[in-house]
Amino acid sequence: MKIRIKEDEVSSAVSQIKTQMSAFMGGMEDAIEDKSKSQKESATLTTASVLLALPAILGLIARLGKSVSSIIKRTIGTASQNQSDSEKYFQQMGRIADELHHLYIKPIELIVKRFVKDENKAKKVAAGIFHVIVAVMMIASGVTAVKALQAKEISLASLETALSAVKGGEVKQYITKLLA
Repeated sequence: MKIRIKEDEVSSAVSQIKTQMSAFMGGMEDAIEDKSKSQKESATLTTASVLLALPAILGLIARLGKSVSSIIKRTIGTASQNQSDSEKYFQQMGRIADELHHLYIKPIELIVKRFVKDENKAKKVAAGIFHVIVAVMMIASGVTAVKALQAKEISLASLETALSAVKGGEVKQYITKLLA
């Protein structure tokens, strides 16, 4: 039995995430109002880093959730052919992660298409540029993590380290796919 998730449900979920991210960004701006210029730059970089890593983070959560649901289903012994609500939720989260990823790459692709006429090549070049940006942000997150450790800001160091790991995994996955 195939479960179909309507496009308007996916669009609604993406819209909700956009609204929540806008609120998050507004909260971050308020939180850093009274910080010095270097701290503001660091906070802006961290926010951009989180936003850039969001599709990968959602994808990881979706895969982990699907795996846990599968393990629980096997442990309990449920042999139902219908998807549970949790499986539907994690499947939809995976779709949202893909949608956000494409949302980030689309502007780059539009610019690249002005110079590269072949559609497939333009998509590959755009994906490459996006992953170079991710790699640069990964390095920046690593530098920020080291600075945060030196300043004994453990929570920021932990966040930046996690972001570096997520971005590193995304870059590794892209390179592996590229070389395959």
